[in-house]
Amino acid sequence: MDKRFVLGGLIRAMLALLVLAFIFVLFRSLSGPSPTSSPNAVFDNVVIGQTALRRLARERVWVTRLSSAQVRQAGELNALVVDALAGCRPSVVLCVLSAKSSRSGIDLVYVATPPAQLPSDTLWYGGFVDPATGGVFDFLGRAYKAVGSSDERSSLALVDISA
Repeated sequence: MDKRFVLGGLIRAMLALLVLAFIFVLFRSLSGPSPTSSPNAVFDNVVIGQTALRRLARERVWVTRLSSAQVRQAGELNALVVDALAGCRPSVVLCVLSAKSSRSGIDLVYVATPPAQLPSDTLWYGGFVDPATGGVFDFLGRAYKAVGSSDERSSLALVDISA
């Protein structure tokens, strides 16, 4: 048996295995999260206190894993929002909001610095701005009062992840 022939066969087998592994990883990443996994497992990598853009099924969502400091901050913002009972409840662990703005094809933007639409002395702990209307929302999705925008929503749309 020729050693070159055996070595060439081994190299071809390893390259074929490498190509098959690459194709598997490619198709696996295109399919998204496993349909058998829990929806909450999709958000396992969101750190406490972090707000992150994720995809849930076919929808883009903003997810915030609330910290105890954010729960306290939500209470401080109650007087500044249109409806303190709208949006996510501070008692939930994950606040999941739809990233859709009022105009199709445009997503809400998360900003950590106070947006220009708010008066300079207004409390801001991070939140969302609708680029289509100029609407300003806190990190629980509640609309701020006295913002010069055409947005009439009292809160952003919540996404149910209990399924």
